[in-house]
Amino acid sequence: MIYRSDAKKAKKLILFILAAALMLNCGNKTGKTVSNTDSLTVDSIGADTGMDKHSESYIRQRIDTIYKTVGKSVCDSQGNEVSYMRNPFNRDSAYCSERYYALMQEALQLCNETGDILYDYDYWVCGQDFSDDWSCKVAKVYEITDSTALVDLMIHNFSDTETTIALRFERNDWYIDDFSPSKDGNDDKKYLRETIRQGLKIREKAKALVGYWGWVGDDGPELLLRLEMNDKGLEVTECNVYRMYGFDNATASFNGTDLSVDELEYDEENEKLNHEFHFSAHLDKNGDLIGDCRIRHPIASRNYEGPLTLRKDYFKYRDGAKRNLSDYAE
Repeated sequence: MIYRSDAKKAKKLILFILAAALMLNCGNKTGKTVSNTDSLTVDSIGADTGMDKHSESYIRQRIDTIYKTVGKSVCDSQGNEVSYMRNPFNRDSAYCSERYYALMQEALQLCNETGDILYDYDYWVCGQDFSDDWSCKVAKVYEITDSTALVDLMIHNFSDTETTIALRFERNDWYIDDFSPSKDGNDDKKYLRETIRQGLKIREKAKALVGYWGWVGDDGPELLLRLEMNDKGLEVTECNVYRMYGFDNATASFNGTDLSVDELEYDEENEKLNHEFHFSAHLDKNGDLIGDCRIRHPIASRNYEGPLTLRKDYFKYRDGAKRNLSDYAE
C-alpha cells in the first residue's frame, strides 16, 4: 500500500490500533477468552524472535493463529458484534498465496459473468453451514522444503473432518496455496484453471450478444435492450420499455447458452416490491433472442409476464411499422 505522506501513515497506524482493540474486546463465538495472539495481524509471528520459520513448531503456530480467526466474532465500526459469516475480513487475501489468490479472483470474476457459483461450501470451515462449537487443530506438519509444506488439520464442524492444506513460503512467511492438494494434480488450482478456461470460452461467445436488441412480435412490451462488453463481461447499458419506463441498474449474465438480464428493487423497510425485470432467453436458429420476460413497474399500465422475442438491430412499433434502429438514431 502506498501512502502520500508520513501524516497519513500515522493516521493509518492509529486507526489500525483502534480496530485491533475493538476486535479483541468483542470476543468470539465460542465465548473463550481472546488473547493477544488472536489478533488478525499474524504476519509478524517470529519476525523478531529469531524463530526458524521452516521449523515444524513455527508452521504449527502460524496455521494455528490463522485458523483462530476463523469462526471468531469481531466488532464493526459501531462496536456491534459481527459473526464469522458476516465478517468483512478477507481471509483469502490475507492468508492465501499470491498465485492461489490470483487464480481464485479470476475464476470468481468469470463465474460472476456466467452466473455460476465458484464454491458451494466454505473451504475455511469445511462445510456449507457453521456450528457454534467450530474448532480447528493442527494434526501434522510434514514434507517441509524451502518453499512448500503440507499440514493435516482436524476440523470440528458439527462432526470431525480430516483435511489437508498445502503451504507456500513467500513474502517471508507461510501462506495457504491449496485447500485440497493432491499428488495427481487434481487439486483446487486445477479446478480454478479449468473454471477460468471455460469462462474465457463463454466470454468469447458473449461478444455475439453485443449491440441493440429490439422487440418483435404481436403482443408484448416494446422493449429495447443494449448490451456492451467491458473487462467484467456483458454490461446492460440500456433496458427500457419504449416511451414508458426504464430499468437503469439491470445486470446480465451469460453461461454460453442462456442469457439472463435482471433488476430487482425491494423496499425492505416497507416490505414491498418497487420494480422487477427478468428476461431469460437463448439465441434461436435465426439469431433472435427468445425466452420469457417478467416486468413489474409502479408506473406501468399493466405488468407483463410471458414470452418475448428480441432481434438484433431491429424494433417493431405497435403501429405495425418495422424499421431498423439506425433509422431512429439520435
